[in-house]
Amino acid sequence: MSEFIKNNPSAIEVFIFYEKEKKSNGEKLNKKIWNLIGKDDELTRLFDKMTIEDEEVKRKEIRQLVAENQDNLRLCILSDVIDKKSMSQSVLNIAKIIGTFEIDCQDFEFWFNRFSSGNHDLDQKTFSDLPLLIVGNIVENLDFRAQMRLREVSHGFGNIMDQVKPSADRIYFNTDYTSPQNTLNLSICNSKADSDRFWQRIYDGEDNLKEAFDGVMILLSNPRLRLECFQWFDKQPSEMSVQFIDRIKSLNHKIESKNLESNFNGDLMIDFVKTMKPGSLEQFVFHGKFEPIHIDRLAQLDQWKKAKAVIFNVIVYDFSRCLHHFQHFEAVFVKAESISMEDLLFVKKLFIQNDKLKSFAIVVPNKPTESEIVEALGLSELYYNEEEGYSFRLYDIPGSNDYLEVCIEFAISFARETSD
Repeated sequence: MSEFIKNNPSAIEVFIFYEKEKKSNGEKLNKKIWNLIGKDDELTRLFDKMTIEDEEVKRKEIRQLVAENQDNLRLCILSDVIDKKSMSQSVLNIAKIIGTFEIDCQDFEFWFNRFSSGNHDLDQKTFSDLPLLIVGNIVENLDFRAQMRLREVSHGFGNIMDQVKPSADRIYFNTDYTSPQNTLNLSICNSKADSDRFWQRIYDGEDNLKEAFDGVMILLSNPRLRLECFQWFDKQPSEMSVQFIDRIKSLNHKIESKNLESNFNGDLMIDFVKTMKPGSLEQFVFHGKFEPIHIDRLAQLDQWKKAKAVIFNVIVYDFSRCLHHFQHFEAVFVKAESISMEDLLFVKKLFIQNDKLKSFAIVVPNKPTESEIVEALGLSELYYNEEEGYSFRLYDIPGSNDYLEVCIEFAISFARETSD
């Protein structure tokens, strides 16, 4: 039996009155409705009782029941749908028999259309009744702020949030522990959505910073999180940042992010890289201090081996010693203290051997002279790109239609191009 029938005896009373007023009797009751209600003896008794009651007094009682709860019309609507009445016929007939036009039109239309579609389920479904897949699809289309507000509604919604893909795809940390209050500028957004899906907060004080980190950990704990960028800048290394990295390391899964950017130094940056999922991480952007030993350690990680691009925005000392660790990338940008001709010949050789290598740029103050580089690399005469405003030389890569565009200025940059 329907839960609606169990919990709404007054709806049965309204329905029986409606049927009686249509000059029906027990045998002529809509059999489908009768079977749905499943109370033959009680329906017959109620029907018989109404035939001997004062009609207008009873109509007034029925009108009051409908006024108190529009759900009491639900069986009447279903009966008219089964009898193939139009919506206008049904609402006019019900209003006439009950003696009032105070009917919730939106509710009436909803149930009439639902029953007309073939769904004769009388029970009203709530959001929590929806299949998890449907709820998940709804939640995934909410912006991050809406998802976080929904999490606060109940533990049930919190559990749903933990199982669906978060809408955010970028996390930006900017901490300043040198200020008197210790501040954190935290931004979480969706790069594929409108600007109103950008969430930003500034936290100050140790307690508020902990609250912010706890909130972000909820997001990072979701294994379905897919980030385009995870960026973290510390004005000064702090114990709190170390503790937060330790918390990320304790997760049962690796963070999936295409880009990782930070100014963490050496060992802490390596620990941060280890929290990322190898293969999903495509680009590193480093702003912290690195010794050659740190790059040696990075090069042992699968995250490094499977990445496509790397940017060092700080000087890498003794870069010649580390150069061989960069040969699998598709794009490289580094700052070095010095570079030798042997290093440049090695980079040229990489382009010949690795057709996936697209660009390699080295910002370096101490380097061979331009004429020495041109002669050693076998570069062409000088060309000028008027549109972009820079000079370059060419080198045809043997056995292919590709060539190198080499620019020698404050940096030495190699870029692979293809002939038309």
